[in-house]
Amino acid sequence: MSISKAQAQAIADGFLNTLGEQPMKEGEMPVAERLLKDFGADFIKTAQANLRANGSIASGAIDDIRMYFSKFGTTYSISLGYPKSEKASKYWDFINKGVKGTKNIKADSKTPYKFNPSKKSIPISAVQGWLGYNKLKATSVRPYRKLGVEAKAIDAKKSLAYVVARSIHRKGIRSTHYFDNAQKEVFGKNFYEIMEAALGKDIQIKIRQIGKEINNGNNNTK
Repeated sequence: MSISKAQAQAIADGFLNTLGEQPMKEGEMPVAERLLKDFGADFIKTAQANLRANGSIASGAIDDIRMYFSKFGTTYSISLGYPKSEKASKYWDFINKGVKGTKNIKADSKTPYKFNPSKKSIPISAVQGWLGYNKLKATSVRPYRKLGVEAKAIDAKKSLAYVVARSIHRKGIRSTHYFDNAQKEVFGKNFYEIMEAALGKDIQIKIRQIGKEINNGNNNTK
């Protein structure tokens, strides 16, 4: 965790030093806003680091975590995750929580996901994409004859994709908790303490600004 109370203090000092140039508007909380965005960015970096540590980045999509910031009056919020239009939004939680296999259980017992035992494998297309992303060679894999087509018509990559897809279906997908762990690490007790301090700094800035405006008004009447 790189964000600290000292960072909140530094941000507040920066705003205090520029009150005359950039006065706060009604309802604005510049320190809290800045820190909220910093926490969001820190979450993304932490989740991405978790993915790399677990060797779970099968494509750039799962690594492309987005942050959306919104403000309505004095209510500030951030959303972290994947847009519904992106394919990662459909499978990220399988990587996060894991999926139980039909023969072995790699995933945590608490995961809500499991593969359908009536199927023989997961969709081959998903594995083919993974093979392509990782540039794995399949020259040594012999054609798999149970695909329902002639062996000579099956290329090596498709054969490998089927073998891998069948193995994943049986063994399951290991739980990584890359998202859950990042959430616990970044948005724990430290987050609430720092944001509470940030709100105090925003109030301090506003009081200073009001005092400065009053003094300037008094000076103008002389």
